[in-house]
Parts: sequence; C-alpha cells; structure tokens
Amino acid sequence: MDDHTLRVLEFEKVLSLLAGEASFSVGRELALAVRPATTFDAALALQTETAEIRLLDQQGIDLPFAGARDIRPLIHAAGIGQALDPSDLLDAAQTLKTAWRAHSVVERVRPRTPNIALIADGVSDFRRFTDAVDEAITSRAEVADSASEALAATRRELRIASDRLEQRAQAALADAIRRGIAQEGLLTERNGRKVIPIKADYRGQMAGIVHDVSSSGASVFVEPMAVVETGNQVRELQLAEEREVRRVLQRLTALLGEREEEAVRSVLALGRLDLLSAKARLARRLKAELPPAGDATSWLRESGATILVRGRHPLLRGDVVPTDIDVGGEFPGVLITGPNTGGKTVALKTLGLLTLMAQAGLPVPCDEGSKIAVYERIYADIGDEQSIEQSLSTFSSHMRNITGILGKAAPATMVLLDELGAGTDPVEGAALARAILESLLERGCTVVATTHHGELKAFAHNDPRLRNASVEFDLETLSPTYHLTIGLPGQSNAIAIARRLGLDESVLERAREQLSPEHFELETLLAEIRQERVAAAEARHREELARRESEELRAALAERRDRIEHERTAILEAAHREAEDEIAAIRKELDQVRRKAAIRDFDPRAAEDTLRSLDANLGRLAARSRPQRREIVAPPAIRALGPGDVIHVRDIPQVGEALSGVGEDGRVEVQFGALRMKVSVDRIDRIDARPGSAPVVIPAARPSMPIELDLRGQRAEEALLNFESYVDDAFRAGLPFVRIIHGKGTGALRAAIREALHGHPLVRRFESAPANEGGDGVTVAMLAG
Repeated sequence: MDDHTLRVLEFEKVLSLLAGEASFSVGRELALAVRPATTFDAALALQTETAEIRLLDQQGIDLPFAGARDIRPLIHAAGIGQALDPSDLLDAAQTLKTAWRAHSVVERVRPRTPNIALIADGVSDFRRFTDAVDEAITSRAEVADSASEALAATRRELRIASDRLEQRAQAALADAIRRGIAQEGLLTERNGRKVIPIKADYRGQMAGIVHDVSSSGASVFVEPMAVVETGNQVRELQLAEEREVRRVLQRLTALLGEREEEAVRSVLALGRLDLLSAKARLARRLKAELPPAGDATSWLRESGATILVRGRHPLLRGDVVPTDIDVGGEFPGVLITGPNTGGKTVALKTLGLLTLMAQAGLPVPCDEGSKIAVYERIYADIGDEQSIEQSLSTFSSHMRNITGILGKAAPATMVLLDELGAGTDPVEGAALARAILESLLERGCTVVATTHHGELKAFAHNDPRLRNASVEFDLETLSPTYHLTIGLPGQSNAIAIARRLGLDESVLERAREQLSPEHFELETLLAEIRQERVAAAEARHREELARRESEELRAALAERRDRIEHERTAILEAAHREAEDEIAAIRKELDQVRRKAAIRDFDPRAAEDTLRSLDANLGRLAARSRPQRREIVAPPAIRALGPGDVIHVRDIPQVGEALSGVGEDGRVEVQFGALRMKVSVDRIDRIDARPGSAPVVIPAARPSMPIELDLRGQRAEEALLNFESYVDDAFRAGLPFVRIIHGKGTGALRAAIREALHGHPLVRRFESAPANEGGDGVTVAMLAG
C-alpha cells in the first residue's frame, strides 16, 4: 500500500490507538506494524480473525496476558549459553505460562474460532521449564535451597559455620572491650571478614590481620587470629554456594535455550493473540459495528460498491457527525462540492481511512448495513504540500502527486483527490480537473474528489459514471452542518453569506447582475430539493419515534398480560388445592360409611342415597381440581391448509412450505430450507396458498410464558436442565427473546449458559443485557421462533 496515502490518511495514528489497547510490548510492536492487505483473500483472513475475537469478547471470554513480557532477548541469551539471572528466569517462565494458559482457553473454543486456534497452535508446552523454575526460584528472585541437594547441604553447613564465626567474633570483641582497646562495641565487616575496630595506639595488643584503617587513622580494623580459621571456612562455603547456584541457573537456562526457536514462536503467537484482543477492545472504544461477531463475509466485498452507513472518523473527538456515502459499482465516481470547512475533506478521509482499516483487519466504526470493497491500490492527494525548498507551489505539489497517481492507476484502484483543479486559473483548473477525472474513470478506477469549480457540477450530472454530492451549510448560523448528501451538488452561498456579514446591498446587486438567470433557477431548485429532503427525513424520524412508542406500548401490554396470567394461574392453583382438600374430606367420610356398614345394621336405602350424593360431589370436585387446558382450535382457513402451501410463522424470518395438513395434535409439518419441524397452528400468521388462491391472515394467539428465567443460586447442572426446558417452552410459546438471569459472581454459570446458547437450534444470537438492565449478569437470547 502506498506510504504517502497511509500518511495523509493518518493510518499510523489509528495504529497508535490500537497499540494503546495492547497488553504487553510484543502486542504493541505488532500493532504498530499492521498494514492493509492488498488482496481480498488476505483482507478476508484478517477480518475473519477479528470477527472471531469479537465473538469471544461478546461471550465474555477473555484471553490472559497478565505477567507477559518481551523475553526474546532472554531467549537469545539462553540460546547462546549465557546463564540467566533468577529474575530473568522468573520473567521467562511467567510469560511462557501465560502463553500456555491463552492456548488452553482458545483450545476450549476451537470449533467456534478455528482461525484464532491456528494462531494459538504456535504456542508450545514449556511446562517442564516453568515447573523447574517454580521449584528452584522463589518469588523474591532467589535460588531456593530445594534447587539441588548439594545446594541445600552447602547452605546448612554455611549457616552452622556462620553461627560459629559470630560466636567467636563476639567473644573476641567482648575481650577487647574488657581490655579497653576497642574503639567501639560493634563488630563490622571488611572484605567479607569479621573485624573489630581497635584504637590505633593499641594495635599491638591484639593479634590478628589488619584489613582496613579509618579515614582519620584513629581506628584499625583487625580480624582476630581466633576467628581467622573459622572465617576461612565460611568463605570457602560461600564460594561453594555461589558455584552451586551458578550450576542451577545454568541448568535452568539450558532447558530454555535448547528450545530457542519454539520459545520465540510462542512469544510471537502470544503477541498475535494480544493484537487480536486489542482489536476487540478498540472496536468497543470506537463503537464499531464491523465486523459483526463471528461474521467477516456478509459485508466485505471483493468488488462492487462501497457503502458506508453512519461512518465515523476514528480520530475525531466529541460529537462526531457520521458520514453516509455510496461509491463504486454502478457509479465509480463521486464529486463533492460545498463551502470551505464544510466537511468535504473529512468525508474524503473517512472513506479512505475506513477502507484501509477494513483491509488491515481492524474494526470499522460504521453501522450495520455498510459494505466495503477491497482495493489493490489506494492513492490520495489531500492537503497543501507546497515546499519552498523544492520551489513547489500548492498547485505544483498537487500536480506532482496526481502525475504519479495517473502513472500507476488501474482497475481495482481507489483514488481520493482533494480540491481538484485548485490553485490556478479557474477556467484552466476546471478543464484540467475534468480531464483527470475522465482519465481515471476510463482506467477503471473508483474516484472521489472534492472541488469548488461550478463547471464540474454539470459535468458530473451529465456523465453516467459520476454522481454529485455536497456538504450542507446553515445560512442562519453561517456554519457548516458537516452532513454529506449524495445526489445533489453543493449550492453557491457566496452572495447569501456576504449579505449576512453586512456587505453593502448595492455591491451585492452588481454581483447578481453578473450572474445568468439559469444560475438563480438552479440555486432555487437545489434549495427546494434540499427542503423536501429535510421534510422527508423529519417524517421518517417521526415515523421511527411512533414505531418505538408502539413497541414500548406492546412490551408494556405484554408484561401486563403476563402479570395477569400469572395471577390467574395462582388463583386457579389455589382453587384446585381447595377442591383437592374437599375431595380428601369426602373420601374420608366415605371410608367411615363403609366401616359402619361392615360392623352394624343401618338403613340400606339411606346409605345408598348418601353414597350416590358423595360420588356426585367427588366427581364434581375432581373435575374442578383438574387444570383446564386450552385446546388449539384451527380456524377454517388453517383446517384447509395442505401440502405445498407457503406459510409465514411468527418470529421465524424465513417462509416455510407445508408438508402436511393440520394433524390431530394441532400442528403442521413445515420445511424451512434444510430444516424440517412441526409448528403449532396458533403460530401461523399468514398462508400464501398455491397459485390461484388468495393469502390468508391468521390472528395471533400465543400461550402465556414468562420472558425471563432466574437461575441465580443454582448449580450448573441444575441450571442447564431448567434452562433447556425453559427455552423449549419459550420457543413453543412464540416469544421473540428471553432474558436469562445468571448473575456475575465467578462467571462459571454465565460461561455454562453461554456455552449452551452457542449453536442451540432454537437460538439465533445472544448478547449481554444493557448496563442498566443487568449488564453481564443477564444474557438476552433472540429465539428463532
């Protein structure tokens, strides 16, 4: 990809944002080295990885990077036989353990993220090395006694010898103090030996070795002869300890150095995983809709039109006005006109930068419905690059860049030109701009250009390959709105702006006299068209608000209906319990009558009447105690349904073909593409009968079903059983979505539920609830029916 284009479109600044989201230095290094792919297959592979990491991010699965370091210099040192320090060994072990944990996380989700799994396969198992380091090196970066038997034995002897030396040195100090020859009552060390500060005048009164003299000469530091031999033993043991520690460090280093290439490959694989996680975090930061979680194919195109829906420049801050643009395919060229500082250059840069980001595998900040084509080459001439040193004017610098672009332009090339034809005579500049546009279009390029030349508006209108576009300007506030409108050229607002700024009316009148009547007619027509577009947009906005209000009302009514149904069920259950209690009392009375019949005389006729009465009451109460189930009665139109009819089933976006008539269980067998299932008649909205028959609309009737399931406090096994039963019932009831409340806690229950949701035949997709509705403690699942 052209370096000049990357610079003027500020691609490096986007990479800095990406690097800021990385967790350790290797990930940041790889982030700054990202470059756009130049082929569709390469761009698709990059976006597939990004879509997979967004899927993991959506499901709350985080890859671990805690404690990761760039240990490649340490690995190289180990490879050439240089013993590593304990702290370096700890860093290497921690990084390789982190890499293996990340590999293990990815391995568990390999079926869902096969491309990320291929990256994780680059991580090797270094548990033999990391376990050895954990055993031999303490958390304070010291070699532990347990590192070797020889080291443990040497340190035991050293501790004993050190204690003996301390005792003898203290005894010698006490003797010197008693004799009055000690300068002070403290032992000290010189050159690793225990010494006593002796007054210089009494040097001859203590036999020993002089190791130092104070700066004033008043004290002589003497090692008493009584401790020399013991001190020698301590020193020998210290040297033995150092030799054994070096041997332990060399052994641990060798475990790493003998697998130098694998270790470097593991660190780079961990860096690539960190880079992908940084992309997921950047997507959240930019509120990017592309790529959707797990989907890299529905929006990335090998060729055709690039359609940006509410595209947002990732480097702008504050209240960013989104850009809608459609270029390529049927209309390979767009010409943008409008006032200065109106947003023409921003629109140009947004298109170019988002295309580069898409081809680099980065998240793209635009809305659902966007489509982005891949280009082999992208060239941009944006900004004023005049140079005094090179004797280049603004016009000359533009022409030098355009000359280079024309020399490399070919099909599958996007060209972005800012202020085309500016900086020279307007007539010649317009003619040159037109010739450049025609040449680029003839070479099969996709071209987006900005200009102030009015002649080019007519050219774009008459050329079927070009479309006009404009940025809007508010004459009341004398400020741009930054909205890009495709299909309309920009209006010339010079006279209107001059009037608002107080220019003399006589001067304005003279200016108007210089303009043709056609100019005023065109400006009036453009103004009317813009007003109509604004009115249409406001109407659409009102319609959207009304739709949202109706949806909210529908949801409120559904909630109220569910509450009433719940109360009704509770009342019925209470009545059933009461009836069952009465039945139990009657049965008890019957048993008493039968016992009396067996033990004494009684009136048979009266007893028979009593039994008949009790049996009647028993039957009546038993009928009351049984729950009344609603029978599904198919309307006449449904009863006439037959094989071959096309039916529309509530909450299933795909139409189905009936394979049978209505069965005795009130269900119809239906084929949805490759899926065959039975559907209850009360979920059929419309029937498109065989040719010659009119469609039939069926009134909706859904069974009551709570819209949320609370699993908090349940074990994973119990929760999964309840979850499966609930989702099946919710699907049968025709609910469009359900809320699964699992809480946050350790995340184990959430992970189990989301694992069950993934690939569930009745679930289209799922996501965390909004922060004000439970956040990660609630999962919202959209049902297929």
